[in-house]
Amino acid sequence: MPSKWAEKQAKKAEFAMNKSLDEGYGKVDEETNAKLDSRDAAMGKGDAELFEKKLSKEEKKALAAAKREAKKKAKEGKDGKSSPKNEDEKVINEEEKKENAVDLLADAKNALDINATEEAKRDAALDKLSEEHIIVTYENKKGMHPNARDINVGGVTVTFHGKPLIEDTEIIINYGNRYGFIGPNGSGKSTIMKAIAARAIPIPESLDIYFLDHEYPASDITALEAVMESNDEVARLEKRAEMLNNAMADADDEQQAEIQATLESIYERLDALDASAAKARATSILHGLGFTTQMQHMKTREFSGGWRMRVALARA
Repeated sequence: MPSKWAEKQAKKAEFAMNKSLDEGYGKVDEETNAKLDSRDAAMGKGDAELFEKKLSKEEKKALAAAKREAKKKAKEGKDGKSSPKNEDEKVINEEEKKENAVDLLADAKNALDINATEEAKRDAALDKLSEEHIIVTYENKKGMHPNARDINVGGVTVTFHGKPLIEDTEIIINYGNRYGFIGPNGSGKSTIMKAIAARAIPIPESLDIYFLDHEYPASDITALEAVMESNDEVARLEKRAEMLNNAMADADDEQQAEIQATLESIYERLDALDASAAKARATSILHGLGFTTQMQHMKTREFSGGWRMRVALARA
């Protein structure tokens, strides 16, 4: 027969087991495990799993080269030679790269060709008229001198979504005169002006047109900076130069020589449009529109709508 002490100990053990079961015995102790992991890491245990070996620049290059070589071998046949299909794909890819280089070269030459650039702008303006359902017709007149200073077009009809704004109208604009276009709101004045600005009617090439329909927005940029940033030609040439430099690697020897010659022409043009010359031009234009030196360095938000309209005009 067990003693009272043994019975007491057995009951204590049973009570302890029941308590541990009630408290979730066997569950993962997250806090304890985290402490153990931190201690193991501090002691250097499991470094291979916790940390990745740092590679030097040369090792990274060698690893990348090895991966490329492995990828290349995986594509090759068992005999170590490329399959006819892969060879054909390689030839096609090379031809595509050459064609892309030719296209980029043509685009770059067009960017240097001022006439081609102006023609592209004109086509874009006419396309925009068509998208907005603005149709312009006129009587075709021959013999207009390219250096003429006057505009004289008869039989002009402008329709907007099929509604005629003007019909069989004669448009005469003589050099040296100022004209006002008067009409009630919504009668189509801006639409007709937009059609003229897009050169939808015959206008001599010697005449420049700028359609100014809103003032420059109020911002923290100065009047001088607003005029200087309007030079789209610089941004266009810089983009072409970057694209040609990227295409140089895929071009053949003949194309590389042609690309190099075109790049030199682009850089010469960029030198002619340098920042100092642009600043001098912008200063001169603003001065002609009534801006003092102090006003040129004022922020556009400090100007009234009328002066911001002059800023927009200076950007033309």
